[in-house]
Amino acid sequence: MKKTLLTCIILIFSVLQIFAQQKVAEKGYLLPAVIVDGDTLALVKLPKVYVFPKLKFVTQDEYNKYKKLVRDVKKVYPYVMIAKNTFDEVQMIMDTLPNKKAQKKYIKQKEDEMLDLYARELMKLTFRQGQILIKLVNRELKQSPFEILRELRGGVKAAMYQSMAKVFGEDLKNTYDASGEDKMIERIVLLLEQGSI
Repeated sequence: MKKTLLTCIILIFSVLQIFAQQKVAEKGYLLPAVIVDGDTLALVKLPKVYVFPKLKFVTQDEYNKYKKLVRDVKKVYPYVMIAKNTFDEVQMIMDTLPNKKAQKKYIKQKEDEMLDLYARELMKLTFRQGQILIKLVNRELKQSPFEILRELRGGVKAAMYQSMAKVFGEDLKNTYDASGEDKMIERIVLLLEQGSI
């Protein structure tokens, strides 16, 4: 009797031990790993982290200009990402359309859709925010807005939009210079992307 009771208790504890080990394993993470000299090392891909030296402003006016630039970049950056995602989507769908006529129809339809969704909001942007938007579109798409318009809507439409931009003192052919005149915008975008600003 004592042997049977002892055997049952040991069996129960063994089963409980097995279930306890399974629960611990469920709470962990399964990671790819590599064994180096008998040690198991987890392979984890970490995002890039950008560290910049602290900015030093000589005057309060310089500091205020920087804060305005941060505000403007934060305001237009979501629109830039929408433009990038839409452009990628359009490129994928254009490859599947059978002919130029279907492509033109699709482009016109997508343009009308985007105007309905964002025209009011974009009209509220300041002149400076519009300039930053054009630069960041160039940064993300690796093409100037003029080149994108020419590719999607044709040379005549692109020239028309370029003429309108020139009236307001802007150039759709401008390129983004991350290490030159747009260095501060690049810094803000990188910090924004990593959530540091």
